[in-house]
Amino acid sequence: MSHFPALEVVIGLSFIYFVFSLVCSAVTEWIATKLEWRARMLEVAVENMFSGSYAITAKGQKLAEEFWAQPLIQSLQRPKHENLTKRPSRKAADAKAPRADGAKRPSYIASRTFVLAVLDIGAHAHLKGQAAEAKTPIGEVSLEDQIIGLGNDQVRDALLTLYRDANGKAQLFRKAAERWFDDSMERVSGWYKRRAQMVLGITAIVVVLVLNIDTLQIAQTLWRDDAARAVLVSEAGQAVQQGKQGTNPSKAVKALPVPVGWKLFHTGSGPQDIPNSAQRILAKLLGLLVTAAALTLGAPFWFDLLSKFVRVRGTGAPPPASDAVRRGEGEEERASD
Repeated sequence: MSHFPALEVVIGLSFIYFVFSLVCSAVTEWIATKLEWRARMLEVAVENMFSGSYAITAKGQKLAEEFWAQPLIQSLQRPKHENLTKRPSRKAADAKAPRADGAKRPSYIASRTFVLAVLDIGAHAHLKGQAAEAKTPIGEVSLEDQIIGLGNDQVRDALLTLYRDANGKAQLFRKAAERWFDDSMERVSGWYKRRAQMVLGITAIVVVLVLNIDTLQIAQTLWRDDAARAVLVSEAGQAVQQGKQGTNPSKAVKALPVPVGWKLFHTGSGPQDIPNSAQRILAKLLGLLVTAAALTLGAPFWFDLLSKFVRVRGTGAPPPASDAVRRGEGEEERASD
């Protein structure tokens, strides 16, 4: 019989929360990938940067179109209808290249690539404004002319501010421009996290209702059943040793030694009874609500907490000093005191 039943119940619940949080996170990530959230948010953020305003402007969209068509950026995209698992079909010599607006946007752009692409657009615009006989080779267009050549006032003024702050030094300017882009991408990360958190909450509610993951019922089972508690503590220890990526949520859910699911569908050791009184219905709703709230905290949170609980259980109470008198769990005092 265990000497730490309360701690083991907490470990068991934390492990269950961790496993089902992995399930919810996988569903959320699948939805995000299917709906291309990262790519769509990046596209909006680029237009927002080029607009220089909370509202996207026509000038911002125009520069964004040039940006996505720039060779460095276009190479990061792929045609919408291209099957990546098959060998590309041969194109005729005079076939037109796929349009940029018919391509799937990338989910990420390196800050260095962004700066190079924008400056290249400015360089070509600068050359376009020169007379044909007086055109400068594109490799000799100065950094300041590349910035001034941009037709977008907002972006040009922003880059000129960075250029003056860098005292015209190209290396310092490029680093500052890259930081400007990275700061803007921090906002995109915030947009994505807020959207993902909302969907994670909805997913958690659906998973909890479908699988009937009742925290109160599971806690009671773990408190009464030493064998089930021991199995979960053992699995929790293995999960901590293997790391966050080492746990297979599908297998872990099927092997749970606690009642999960309804009578029509269940996993683990068996279904739970359907509540048939007002008191039991309230208890059931509370148990499901607690589980849903716990799952919204995410798998990383529960893994870190689980690791701490497992270490506490493995360490146990410290041994007494040679001249100490043990009074309770972890407490001691010197015999001379």
